[in-house]
Amino acid sequence: MIISADAYWQFSEGVWRQPGARHTALEMQDRYGLEPNLLLLALMLEQQGQFLDEQQFRQLELAQSSWSQRMLTPYRQLRRLAKHSLPEASYRQMLEVELVMEKRSQQLILKELAHQQPAAEGDNLVACLEAQGIDPQALPGDLLGQLSHLFKLADPDCQSG
Repeated sequence: MIISADAYWQFSEGVWRQPGARHTALEMQDRYGLEPNLLLLALMLEQQGQFLDEQQFRQLELAQSSWSQRMLTPYRQLRRLAKHSLPEASYRQMLEVELVMEKRSQQLILKELAHQQPAAEGDNLVACLEAQGIDPQALPGDLLGQLSHLFKLADPDCQSG
């Protein structure tokens, strides 16, 4: 399956602009270690009617985990620590660097995705969560509801247009 890096990034930016999406994704990242780029890919695939299983999502996570652990996560932590210690312009520059690093993470995920065979049916939300060691049933109801809402927004049958 081929998804361009630009299409993935544009889709991600579109989701990020949805009310509550950023908050939900970042809460899942901070509280449960959910990789936001995998959640965004799960949404994108859902919109295209393509589904991966838990093992496939695990492979995608592995493809970017070394990069994320060595570079992205420490940088993200540094940027958060610096938020109130830097002038606004300097903090914005840090955000821009982090976005470049997020794009690299997405590229690594896409490289692995090219080797995956999606199914016509499935549950990308559950598979994505379980691949990252998160039990969907153990999530607070409001958080699971927020995630489910994001997936409803991604469902082409639920979109007007």
